[in-house]
Amino acid sequence: MQSSPEHLKISQRLWSRDATLWTNDALEQSAIADRLGWLDAPAWLRCQQEQLVNFADEVWEAGFKKVVLLGMGGSSLAAEVLARTFDIVPPGLALVVLDNTHPDAVGAVLGSEDLERTLFIVASKSGTTLEANVFLATFLAALRRRVGARAGRHFVAITDEDTPLARRAAEEGFRYCFINPGDIGGRYSALTYFGMVPAALLGLDLERLAAAADLAVSAARKADSSALTLGLFLGHWDANGRDKLCVLLSGGLAALSVWIEQLIAESTGKRGIGIVPVEDALLSPEAYSDDLMFVAVTLSEDAELSKRCRRLEAAGYPVQCHTITTKAALAGEFFRWEFATAVAGAVLGINPFDEPDVTVSKQMTTALLQGTAESTSQEWSLLIDDAGFQVYGHRSSGADSGALATALGGFLEDVRSGDYLVVLPYLPAKPAYKSAIETLAVALRERVEVPVTVNFGPRYLHSTGQLHKGGASSGVYVIVTMCSDADIAIPGEDFGFSKLNLAQAEGDYRVLASLERRVMRIHLLQSDTVANLPGQLLDETARGQ
Repeated sequence: MQSSPEHLKISQRLWSRDATLWTNDALEQSAIADRLGWLDAPAWLRCQQEQLVNFADEVWEAGFKKVVLLGMGGSSLAAEVLARTFDIVPPGLALVVLDNTHPDAVGAVLGSEDLERTLFIVASKSGTTLEANVFLATFLAALRRRVGARAGRHFVAITDEDTPLARRAAEEGFRYCFINPGDIGGRYSALTYFGMVPAALLGLDLERLAAAADLAVSAARKADSSALTLGLFLGHWDANGRDKLCVLLSGGLAALSVWIEQLIAESTGKRGIGIVPVEDALLSPEAYSDDLMFVAVTLSEDAELSKRCRRLEAAGYPVQCHTITTKAALAGEFFRWEFATAVAGAVLGINPFDEPDVTVSKQMTTALLQGTAESTSQEWSLLIDDAGFQVYGHRSSGADSGALATALGGFLEDVRSGDYLVVLPYLPAKPAYKSAIETLAVALRERVEVPVTVNFGPRYLHSTGQLHKGGASSGVYVIVTMCSDADIAIPGEDFGFSKLNLAQAEGDYRVLASLERRVMRIHLLQSDTVANLPGQLLDETARGQ
């Protein structure tokens, strides 16, 4: 779509940091003014390059063999994208992100042979993130048992100034504490310490990343920039009923999808509206619906994706395609999508920098762990207790008798055109589990014939969870939980990771139910039943039809 003079003013006002672009409320304007520092992040990165390179050199020389990032949502996703997109450049270190509270996920890191040569990055803007803090307590205690007083030297913090995490880093003798600019929110922080400390440790060329970010800034300052056009495209089509966004990516850029998903969903999902990111693999190409829009980011050598975009356009779908020449341009994509999301927020009349509904599930989780949650109609209600599975939900959903597939079938009767279905697994992110959940999601897509997404918990509580609660009531939610073979205690707490993981799932269930969202839970009683879940559903559903 073409931008008008009025549209060009959006870009000008954004660059001038005019908070009235998004709201007329004075208090909200003040809050927004304190969240626009991401516009300066590329220039800020230039000033930090030498420091980051020197830090990485120090870590490599100290003999560390890998890096584990402890963080959630915006504090970790950019790092995950970089680690999955780029090859490690020697002497760079392998980096993994731990944002999963299931005991099996935590245990996999605790049981690592390289634990004594692992550097842990604790990433939390507020310094109070529950998951980051319990991870820190657990791994700090484990390292104290192995290396004694030197345990703190295995930790690095990334946080804002004068947070509890910053103070803890000083008390425990962390190797380093990076103080991030306070006027940058988590999901807009890819080009700050949250993304660039991991980039340096991976051995990536920070000069190339910074140069790509600089180019994106220069491009965004021009009239009819790609960043402005993308934002107008997103806002226009969402406002006109195409609220499902399918992002098409060249294979080498596939990891970018999780970061875009959070940025878009958490920024736009509020006040009863929102853009729903949908994974391409979970859409049916034979039956694309009229609530879809498509955005492609393609590498220049990917001719097939460019052809696909042209076919979609010829079929009448709204498509926006952007081509980059190298993976290093990913840093520019971070900025381009941040700018576009801010523009889309202006078009939709929402504040794209807050997350008003994210804290609700966190508060419910805390209440459940502390035993202070009130008894309400939104508690788990056991509907089916079958061999290997339990089904929980509202009896009004129709899932009140019969086998698992029958229960789910009754629940899915309420899915309508224009809806989307979300599978929310609180499982370890093992390849076998991911494969089983993806198979389940495809089976559900074929059954309900609406877009299906998969959001692993508790990660989504810090990202798409905002959309689930603050967006339109068109979401249908299937929470999947699993018993753990062995729990792991959390130092200083009277609960372990198993109780925490299940409390996070139940807390979100209660909040969704209180908002009258359509939600049910499938609980797996043994870890080996997850592989059978898709097959059992398919078999039972087929017999019931």
